[in-house]
Amino acid sequence: MKLIEKLVEDIFQDNYFNSLFSKCLLINAENIFKLEEKTDLSLKELKDILRFADILSNSNNSIARNKSYQIASALNHTYSNNEIYRTISKAIFSKLGNFPAINYLESKNNNFATLPLLREIEVESKKLIQEAPDGNGLVFTDTQFKLFNKLSNSVEFSFSGPTSMGKSFIIKSFIKKVIKNSPPENIVIIVPTRALINQFFSDLRTELEEQLELYRYKIFINSNVSENLTKERFNYIFILTPERLLSYLSEDKKPPIGFLFIDEAHKLANEKDSRSVTTYSAIEKVQKKFGNIKLYFSSPNVSNPEIFLELFNRNKLNSFKTNESPVSQNIYFVNLENNEVETYYNNNSVPLDKVLKSKQNYELLDFVQFIGDGKNNLIYCYSKRNTINKTIKLAEKIQKIELSKELSQAIKNIKEYIHPDYYLVDFLEKGIAYHYGRLPQLIRNLIEELYQKEEIRYVFCTSTLLEGVNMPTQNIFIIDNRSGSKTPLSQIDFWNLSGRAGRLTRELEGNIFCVQYDEFKWESKDVFIKKEITLTPTVLTKIDRNLKRIEKALKNEEIKSGSETEKEILKYIANILKVDTLETNSNYKSPIIEKLIEKNKHKIIELAKNKVENYQLPKSILKFNQTIDFDIQESVYKTVQKSKKSILPRGNEIKYESILKVLLQFHTLYSWDKTEKKLSNKNSLKYYSVLINQWINGFSLSQIISQSIEWNHDNKNNIEIDFREYEVFNKSNRKHINLLIEKIIDDIEYVLRFLLEKYFNHYYQILLSVIGEEKTGDNWATLLEYGTQNPLIIALQNIGISRNTALKLFKEHRSSLIIEDNKLVGVKKSLLLKELKSTSLEYEEIKRNL
Repeated sequence: MKLIEKLVEDIFQDNYFNSLFSKCLLINAENIFKLEEKTDLSLKELKDILRFADILSNSNNSIARNKSYQIASALNHTYSNNEIYRTISKAIFSKLGNFPAINYLESKNNNFATLPLLREIEVESKKLIQEAPDGNGLVFTDTQFKLFNKLSNSVEFSFSGPTSMGKSFIIKSFIKKVIKNSPPENIVIIVPTRALINQFFSDLRTELEEQLELYRYKIFINSNVSENLTKERFNYIFILTPERLLSYLSEDKKPPIGFLFIDEAHKLANEKDSRSVTTYSAIEKVQKKFGNIKLYFSSPNVSNPEIFLELFNRNKLNSFKTNESPVSQNIYFVNLENNEVETYYNNNSVPLDKVLKSKQNYELLDFVQFIGDGKNNLIYCYSKRNTINKTIKLAEKIQKIELSKELSQAIKNIKEYIHPDYYLVDFLEKGIAYHYGRLPQLIRNLIEELYQKEEIRYVFCTSTLLEGVNMPTQNIFIIDNRSGSKTPLSQIDFWNLSGRAGRLTRELEGNIFCVQYDEFKWESKDVFIKKEITLTPTVLTKIDRNLKRIEKALKNEEIKSGSETEKEILKYIANILKVDTLETNSNYKSPIIEKLIEKNKHKIIELAKNKVENYQLPKSILKFNQTIDFDIQESVYKTVQKSKKSILPRGNEIKYESILKVLLQFHTLYSWDKTEKKLSNKNSLKYYSVLINQWINGFSLSQIISQSIEWNHDNKNNIEIDFREYEVFNKSNRKHINLLIEKIIDDIEYVLRFLLEKYFNHYYQILLSVIGEEKTGDNWATLLEYGTQNPLIIALQNIGISRNTALKLFKEHRSSLIIEDNKLVGVKKSLLLKELKSTSLEYEEIKRNL
């Protein structure tokens, strides 16, 4: 192998090779940009570049292996019928152990070229050895197999690779192996968003159906396991956000956790989001509660994945990183203002002359259509509003398409589920859509499914793609390099986004078009130069650089500098520090305390301890509510202790007036005028009371929207059509209707199911500690999370059914539910599928998730 690596070095420095490689990039670009007159290789050049690629494929160097793959994929457009290309390309992919690429050659190109005997034996051996566990014939690539083996032999591990590497596939394969262990252990997968919960749940249900039944495992997507479907003993796979995991940990009677997977672990280092600290806190508390659990981190494009193990005092040697990708990504910078294109590979910029016709002046969306015709295209926009506006502009340019049965039914379902005037109805009629974070889950599922089936070809989307949403695509257009605000995409976000281009098994490559046009100028192209991405978790960077400001937070002094998010994070860390000082005598070592001891900052530790040691509030409540000001928590506790009763009404007493009364009391108790922007205005609590009343009393989303439209129209309320720009609401105005729909969906997802849920959960914990479970009544946080007061509808959602479907089953298909002692113990799936319309959203969900 030393000879091969020496040859690779020589090849990289060889001018002839580099000129041929540049020619390959040009040939590929000419195909992608649809040029009529194309560059060609002579027979000698074709043989030579393929020989170079074959040598590179034998290397252990990931850059060499990637380059080998890129040569073979770049030439596929032009030379797929050339016998020399057919033989050597197949040999290259087999040497790389890239079986999806071989399958592509055979299925798309009818490439059944015979390999040399030794190479054929090697391929067949790999197929046997590298077959994924219970993978129905799926075979790991060489890199995936190497990682899987390391993962399987470790009780703690952190790994990183390109987005397109298939990390989720490896995690699922590992889970298939883990559930066979004896004795069995419960598994938790932390994902950053609710949307990913549903994606992971659906994938695991589909892929592990037989194994789950055989090895007695149930999948849960909420922290509530008390509503178990059967009296039999089961083990659990929990798919939870960090917040839901903290809720799980706050109750003592929950089953113990043996395995903890953190997907998208790089979020631990996101300094612009306080949830990075929530994720840290959740992991730290799992370790504290259940001891030396098996701990695994997965992240994209990180050069120091060991940092996550180090953070939690685990063995940092158990880590793995690779730059090798099973698909090739072509990055093009396209300047539509002067019709210039350049491509980037291995940190080199290669100008591509005349790839864009010089006489053609493309508008942005004309260019997107020109390149994307007949392909799947994601268009990245920096904000939800920008996403919707750009989709509207494309819809104005194109005609309605001939609708398939699937699209027609999707449109009908959206009209029923949301509203007939919802923009997506028009967009789907033209084969386009949008996709953003707080889109209702059923609608997201629908859009993702239509896109994967190529029923729709253009989807405008926000940074939800950076959260790990599974929407692989042929083309990505980055038409603005911001991420939710004025901040440019970071290196890790840019490469994570780019990694979505290229659908493994469907094509050999994906394309990323970074577009400059009249509305947006790229100030810097540095992000195209791939650098080592070294991360430091947020809690460590803040301790390292912000001790004085953390000290201010500990003293309840005002932090004057920094953004609101940064101040929030510093207060959060100060609260974690306070709680951790209470447990310094235990066997558990707090990472934050250890860091401060290392820096000889004993005075800060003492300050933190002094701030909480005299609290009457139980420390267990502080421990799981570190985003709420501790003095406020203490005040609420003393108020409840004095009254010895709950202010929350129950059952039939929960009406608009009683809800408003509670919210006004909470406004005072929790000082919302100072602590919560969204809840600071007392007048807004009337609106939220209406919304809560409808939501927890089982109104469908379409009912809530329709009633809100009528109410706003009749009362001539103002609606914000742009930043601080208002108009009187008019129900005949589609823009007004869609702005109202967006607001309602946002308020349900964020205000009700996140902000208010947090406060009601805290209040419930205080009630439990003061007056006991029998007198406490319902936890309103549960009612807000599930959107119902009905335990049976909650139980249905706990097994992976959406609120919409659970409401419908309870109202119209109760005979399909198996109920004993007012508890759900089963669902008659086959009967239910017979009763439901096969074209309905509910049918598809039941079929997929039960």
